[in-house]
Amino acid sequence: MKSHEVQVLLMGGLLITGPAWALSDEEAVKKALQTEANFAATFAEARDKQAVLKLYTADYSGIQDGEAETRATIEKWLSDYEAELANGSSLRFMGSVSNVMIHVTSATAWATYDYVFQVIRKGQIEAQDRGKCTSLLRKESSAWRIFHEHCSKPSPIQ
Repeated sequence: MKSHEVQVLLMGGLLITGPAWALSDEEAVKKALQTEANFAATFAEARDKQAVLKLYTADYSGIQDGEAETRATIEKWLSDYEAELANGSSLRFMGSVSNVMIHVTSATAWATYDYVFQVIRKGQIEAQDRGKCTSLLRKESSAWRIFHEHCSKPSPIQ
């Protein structure tokens, strides 16, 4: 095999494997977002704050329907929810994401998606929010963590 043929094969191999790495990162980002959407539902059983908090960077900041949010805000929400569960509350939450569009550039990713978040008490839906989010993620070690997020539900049409 001639030298230029080897170079072509190597370049072809890089082109074939390159998207597989990007796809792997895209799938990891999608999994992180799905895990975030499901954390409230799984928290009721596991009550593991650290499993939830590890989804976010230490410097996380976000906006949820116009309200500022930090990692400390999330931790307080989890503590309040844990206390309610400890008192025997039947309160549960369900979340899901759809229409996820992910873009990965090196160790940074951003995603846009639709979300549904439901509040359930005694097996009945008590409230439901739908909206859109944009999440910015950073790869730390081998995990994708959310460092900024902006989620909003649309204003009612008048």
